[in-house]
Amino acid sequence: MEVVRFNEMEEFNTPEGIMKPLFASKKIAIIHLKIPPGLKVEPHSHPKDGMIVLTKGRVKLNDAELEAYDLAYIPANFEVGMECEEEAEAILISISPDYKSLDKLKSILRRFEK
Repeated sequence: MEVVRFNEMEEFNTPEGIMKPLFASKKIAIIHLKIPPGLKVEPHSHPKDGMIVLTKGRVKLNDAELEAYDLAYIPANFEVGMECEEEAEAILISISPDYKSLDKLKSILRRFEK
């Protein structure tokens, strides 16, 4: 068993919001996401399946509106954009991610901070 304490994890500013990687392995990666008000992310895709669990606020993914405790499953290579009018937070889950460790995920997110 592994316990992760949110307040001890490093945050990264990215074009999709403030990401806090929590866990990564060969099978799954989990990221806490803070979404600032007014954020708009252009439609894009990821090579692996993923999920977003909104834990605070409201966001729009393409034409679907999510509110707190809604979950959206996003299949691999599906183009999705996001709009957020109010502060929101979510848990992102990547299935079989390309990065296999928390350190590798952090190194990828560090590229956005330069």
